Amino acid sequence: MFRFDWDDDSRAVAELGRDFGRGAAAQEREAADAGAVPAALRRQAEELGILDLMRSEEQGGLGLGALQAGHVVAAIVAEAPTIGTSLLLPEAGAAFGAPQGALFADGGAGALGYRRAAGILLDGDRAAGRIAFAAAPPAPSESWLVAAGPGGDRLVKLASAAVSLTDTPAMGVTAMRRAAVAVDGAAVDQGGFGAAERAALFLGYAPFFHGYGRAALDYARRYAAERKAFGKVIGGFQAIGFLLADVAMEVEAAELLWQEAAWRYGQGEDAWRLAADALRAAKDAAYFAANSCVGILGGHGFVDDHPAERWLRDVETLSALTGNRAALGQAAAQTAQAEEADGVA
Repeated sequence: MFRFDWDDDSRAVAELGRDFGRGAAAQEREAADAGAVPAALRRQAEELGILDLMRSEEQGGLGLGALQAGHVVAAIVAEAPTIGTSLLLPEAGAAFGAPQGALFADGGAGALGYRRAAGILLDGDRAAGRIAFAAAPPAPSESWLVAAGPGGDRLVKLASAAVSLTDTPAMGVTAMRRAAVAVDGAAVDQGGFGAAERAALFLGYAPFFHGYGRAALDYARRYAAERKAFGKVIGGFQAIGFLLADVAMEVEAAELLWQEAAWRYGQGEDAWRLAADALRAAKDAAYFAANSCVGILGGHGFVDDHPAERWLRDVETLSALTGNRAALGQAAAQTAQAEEADGVA
């Protein structure tokens, strides 16, 4: 059994993040329409340290563990999904101490976020290759990528001159820069990228899906409690009530699985398989919640007067950026046999 207790500092940071998300919620539509987070909100996030949740204090961050930081991320995204994700996803590489500007991407063909088969190869002190689809910060001064080296996967640091970003259209998370990444230049080897680092990456990604799941569930609940049909609120019909209950169970179960994985990772246990399962469950629950929200709203779910259709698009784009569910399931199953799934770095 795992145990999770907040200390005073973690509780204060969580409340700070929740307050930031609530304040940002009013500008969600503006950010989505403009395709960028308002500059004032980005400055506020930087000043509050929200972009530095998992960096160590020596690196100028807050030094939170995966469990505490993940709760903060989920709280922010649940209040302001588009803005929270656009600000924080490009920084998710901070799980291994990388500075702002970490780039991890899908790489195409069902690859995971750090997949070396995207084409990033390390040869001596140079790295070269391409990533098809990445969550990119607005103007990175340096980038941290996972490359395949002769002795296994390595985390490497590259100067901005060695990385070329080409903006790539996608159907969701329009306020976040999405780019194809071409790498060719000098690379500084930062060390091996093994099971512990992979677990950290998975644990850093899952809370974004938890946030979307919570947002969609809460919106659908409120709509079902207000919308009337045949003289009664639609939440009173069994089909709607049972669907909301199913969504709530999926969202809660996914969060509990992630909490256990994050706690075990924080205790120094080998949490790679559990973290992979937790990310897969988070994606499934977020998609179920967003898709169900669209369905409960009926025809209103497909118009941009409501955020449901935008959240559904966002969840699908996030899945592409962070690796697909089938690949994660394959990775978790094959690791049980001490063998990594084909194509998983």
